[in-house]
Amino acid sequence: MKEAKKKSPARIYVTFAVIIIICGLIGGIVGVAAVSNEFSVRNLGDQLNQLLASLGPWCYLPGFLLLVGATWYYFRGKRMIPQALEDDELFPQANLTFCRAMFLANLATVLMFLAMALGYAASWGFNLSWFLLIGHIIWMAAIQARIISATKKLFPEKRGDIFDFKFQKDWYESCDEAERQQIAQCSYQAFKVMGLIFPGIMAILSILSVIDLVAPSYSLLVGGLWLVQQFVYNYTSLQMDKKRS
Repeated sequence: MKEAKKKSPARIYVTFAVIIIICGLIGGIVGVAAVSNEFSVRNLGDQLNQLLASLGPWCYLPGFLLLVGATWYYFRGKRMIPQALEDDELFPQANLTFCRAMFLANLATVLMFLAMALGYAASWGFNLSWFLLIGHIIWMAAIQARIISATKKLFPEKRGDIFDFKFQKDWYESCDEAERQQIAQCSYQAFKVMGLIFPGIMAILSILSVIDLVAPSYSLLVGGLWLVQQFVYNYTSLQMDKKRS
């Protein structure tokens, strides 16, 4: 495999400086444009809020669609279990099917909380939103539990109950070294992406705060989440370094 060409320190510094300058120029242009068109931006924000408030219980539709997909993948994988336990070629396919089911179920969890927040601010269907929320929670918990149970049939060494607060810890401890490496890679990708998103969101909120389109508390909330992420990562790294020393 061809080794990646090593970048010179000068090139790295120049690239970093150019990116900072470009981002500063873009931020300045956007800020000036937002301030000079304050009323247009404010009207756009009001229209967006009215649109979201008008959705009402329809906010739950995307989450339910994902749960339908997760349920379909679950039953498809469940039918494959008997053959997968005897056929080494079918085994990875069955495992991948359950992974897709859990992927959709996890996304549905996030959409449920978004729908719950939008449902509270809706201009209609408040009572219906409560029933949809309860139904979503029951369906989501049930399908996730069934997916975990089916996965344990493929991997009997897996431990953990999804309704236990120590589920993630128990599941991780039952993973082999390759699976732990996969978890580490996924965590790294998530951390890297959020490391780009958090500064961008903070910059946008700062600009919107200048024209009083959003309250400063929004910046405090996002900044607090970013601070928690950085603290947990660095504190965990520090503790691991102390154990090795």
